Amino acid sequence: MRGGATRTGAGWRFARAGASIAALVLMVGCVAAPTAAPPTASASPTVWVAPTLVPPTATASPAPPTAPPQATVAPTATALPAPTETTPVSTAIPAPEPTAVLAPQPVAVWEGSVTLATYGWEQALVPSTPDDPIYPYPRLDREAVAGPAPRTYGAVFIQNEYVQLVVLPEMGGRILRWTDRTTGRQLLYANPVVKPTGWGYRGWWFATGGIEWAFPTDEHGLNEYRAWQYEVLWNGVRVWDTDDRTGMTVEVAIQLEAGSGRVALTPRISNSTGEAHAYQFWSNAMLTLSDVNAPSPELRFVLPASEVIVHSSGDGALPGAGSAMAWPVYGGRDFSRYPTYTGWLGVFAPQAADAGFSGAYDLGTDQGIVRVAPGWVRGVKLFCLGNLDAGLWTDDGSRYVELWGGLTSTFWADATLEPGNVVSWTEYWYAVSGVGGYTYANAEGAVRLMPNGDALEVALITARLVQVTVVVRQGGAEVSRWQVVVGPGRPFHATSASGAGEAWGVQVVDEAGEVLVALGVGG
Repeated sequence: MRGGATRTGAGWRFARAGASIAALVLMVGCVAAPTAAPPTASASPTVWVAPTLVPPTATASPAPPTAPPQATVAPTATALPAPTETTPVSTAIPAPEPTAVLAPQPVAVWEGSVTLATYGWEQALVPSTPDDPIYPYPRLDREAVAGPAPRTYGAVFIQNEYVQLVVLPEMGGRILRWTDRTTGRQLLYANPVVKPTGWGYRGWWFATGGIEWAFPTDEHGLNEYRAWQYEVLWNGVRVWDTDDRTGMTVEVAIQLEAGSGRVALTPRISNSTGEAHAYQFWSNAMLTLSDVNAPSPELRFVLPASEVIVHSSGDGALPGAGSAMAWPVYGGRDFSRYPTYTGWLGVFAPQAADAGFSGAYDLGTDQGIVRVAPGWVRGVKLFCLGNLDAGLWTDDGSRYVELWGGLTSTFWADATLEPGNVVSWTEYWYAVSGVGGYTYANAEGAVRLMPNGDALEVALITARLVQVTVVVRQGGAEVSRWQVVVGPGRPFHATSASGAGEAWGVQVVDEAGEVLVALGVGG
């Protein structure tokens, strides 16, 4: 149902395809976290070993051990209490004084647990045979799955003043929860049950919610259901697993920065075997962004593209799998609006990879999410469930949408990793609120620009609290300038006079003179 086209095994080349973007966008390169700078994105990247973030006095983390992952994680006592899933773990925090840029608070990391109603699926596993495409991973006898019962999972909590994350090593190392502490809102879908669906490369998969890691195949991968090994870092956690089929190791470092709303995700795929292997890596964020556990009619999708590629669809009025489709308007319907999806639809948007950002925004809650990745990381995908029956994945009627990021441009394109090689990159995800949507984003901030008659409405939010100068130019001449403090939970709004028909530019500069965001003429 989810994948309507045949998957190919052709190797994928690290070549950046050209694409025209309908809107004028001047891309600013990703700004690295202060604790570790990833290599500069390029059209033909060089394979490298990703840095592992450690405290200043610590040594680098060792390579993943070869021991199998543990089935359970025992909580350890720390100075911070371990919240439970049944009580609120984070609330909105007050904004600092308007003129103050407060010193960042340290990142806190501790171990605890969460309890989720879980269907009895282990006893329903069926060994596969060597002629099965998923071998040696198991199939699932759905008739043998028992009903749900409470189950406790070990968890790693990561928190700073703006973000709280809950990571479950026992469930594929996924980010289970992401709370925007400036609004108190949960950004990710929280399925009340761990229930096997009939989807995925194995023919079964858990739509548990959160952000999962799909490896080494498309369609949710092969090893996301099982426990991954992990290591607690001073500012996050590193999770990893070794694929049973290729012998390659997949790792994701999940880290916060002090004083920043950004979540730094660093995938790292290594091949210590004696032969080359084809593979894919995708992250799948299951989103709601609303005040209920489902997308609202006010949800909008941010894909800076004029064309997308259909993956699969249950809407007969749309092109078939593999076909190009105009974006966002096709057949008089605006597919950037969530209510437009009457049938399920998945699309790939490699043009959004060219722009460097993608995301979603709920206009009703004034809450959104941004993903920023190097341009050579080619995968951007959106999937909406349309009118599919929620009973396929949950027991309470809750719903979600999927925002994917991947190494390759589509599910039909593989990458190849040679023996002894490693590929890695860092991408940033962050929450935005109070700006009414955004038209451009990079690793430092998101901007909404809206011409309104003879005026230009400007809205800005940054990933860290910072004093900036915002300059608007019209026809190359400066027409407005503001000095403001802006940051997570602290958006900036203004209206600038505008000459009709004249080209504009916007530039955001911090106190050190560094340009954080720039676009348009003179930006």
